[in-house]
Amino acid sequence: MSSSNLARIRKAVRYDVRNLVYPFLHPRYLLQGIFLFNGNRILRHPSARLIKDGGRLQFGCFWDVWKGKGGIVLHEGACLRIKGNVVIGDGVIIEVHAGATLEIGAETFINPNARVIALESIRIGAECAVAWDVQIMDGDRHFFLDANGSPEKNTAPIEIGDHVWIGARSLILKGTRVEDDAVIGAGSVVSGRVAAGTVVAGNPAVALREGVRWTK
Repeated sequence: MSSSNLARIRKAVRYDVRNLVYPFLHPRYLLQGIFLFNGNRILRHPSARLIKDGGRLQFGCFWDVWKGKGGIVLHEGACLRIKGNVVIGDGVIIEVHAGATLEIGAETFINPNARVIALESIRIGAECAVAWDVQIMDGDRHFFLDANGSPEKNTAPIEIGDHVWIGARSLILKGTRVEDDAVIGAGSVVSGRVAAGTVVAGNPAVALREGVRWTK
């Protein structure tokens, strides 16, 4: 067993021994390298797909800090693809609606109480940092009506590149494309394109700096 895994187990014992048992209550996921802690759950329609391309998915902390139970909900025909090691914080809600897709890249972490709602298609790249209370939604949930009274299309794919930092309480709206290395300031409302290596902030978000570099 690696030293990093031993350190994780020691931390778990120190803070909450009960949490060591919780992953074993879900052997179906444990065998896939999916570790659930603090009562976080996965609710999955029989036709939904959860594809894990190597690595480990950790959903929740090893100890009860945030006290918020989250969940991953996969509706009929939904697809969630996890690529490599991904960490999802306590209280996060991920919902992939019928026929929709969500992809999360390797070494990305999503902090507690964020929301990711996919009605069509969301892609979050590798090495991204998604802060507390962020909401990412590729649809409006309700409809505008056209001149004939028919519902207009209310979804558009979201593309978030690699190594993107999304600040706390930001809202990423349908049709947004955030390119590699970009930074979204806290509390921003983002739609449209965010260029690579650019800092944006505000409501609506506007560019503040270009050519930035950042690290976790």
